[in-house]
Amino acid sequence: MSFKVETKAFQSPDLHCEDENDPVVSHIEQEPNGDFKLAFYVPRSCYGRLIGLKGATRRSIQDLTNSEVSIPGLMDKSTDVVIRAKQRSHVVAALRQIRHLITSQRKRATHFLTVTLNSGNIQDRYVELKRNILEAKFPGIDEGLFISENCLHFTFGVCVLLDDEEHQRALNELQACRALLADLKTPFEVKVKGLEVSHDDPRSTRRLYGRIESPDLQKFADQCFAHFQRTGLCPSDKYHRDSIQMHITIMNVRFRQAEMKPGDTFDAREILDRFGDFDFGTIQCQAVKMCVLGSRVGDNFYKISGSLEF
Repeated sequence: MSFKVETKAFQSPDLHCEDENDPVVSHIEQEPNGDFKLAFYVPRSCYGRLIGLKGATRRSIQDLTNSEVSIPGLMDKSTDVVIRAKQRSHVVAALRQIRHLITSQRKRATHFLTVTLNSGNIQDRYVELKRNILEAKFPGIDEGLFISENCLHFTFGVCVLLDDEEHQRALNELQACRALLADLKTPFEVKVKGLEVSHDDPRSTRRLYGRIESPDLQKFADQCFAHFQRTGLCPSDKYHRDSIQMHITIMNVRFRQAEMKPGDTFDAREILDRFGDFDFGTIQCQAVKMCVLGSRVGDNFYKISGSLEF
């Protein structure tokens, strides 16, 4: 499948400007003949996207940036894509386009960054809330809508990790986020109080959340998510959020699984009227975890692939 590269995009100064904080750009070298070279890692699953049908995509990048792009063959041990050009700015321009193509392939998230809330007062109070709601017998509300008390968590970012090397890189980046804790009080005190349905109409909603209050966790979540976005390991954030919305999922039509039908919703008005100010209590957060999406089995929590303890 070919990919047409827009000429206009390469005329943008942003594609040629160098980001001083970009660790990849900083590795551009000048060879003895005066040419510039950059070798950088690209997941093998992206090679086809970069080459295109009969090499059309690679040729487009090379022609429009006056560069030469070398992509490893199937038998090569190296996983480095190499860019060469007469001018440093042309190497940067080719890098920008290659990254754009890779980013467009990062659509299906594989991992998520989370704070677990499945213990202590919050878990106990959640079980109490669930019981009270079910005992009230509100129309259309059943147990299948509720998350398991063992799976309570707050997600503040997702990643698309295309191979084991990217997974290890993501774990290293998570550890690098320890520096973001320097001016924050840890462990984080996390309070969960109140219910909301986000932007949905409570008469016909798909999700019900508990609101999280924790100024230090808010700062860390925002900064940690921004850090991961800069690594290129996250799918593009179509919402362009300035701040992560902190909440814990309580009910979701997706939890009905096989019973769910397209367009399924539930009426949360009576729940909000009666339990809208429900206080789940407070918990001490001592770690951020990276978990595997889709790895939850039954009432068990997701598979944890790494964590940042503090």
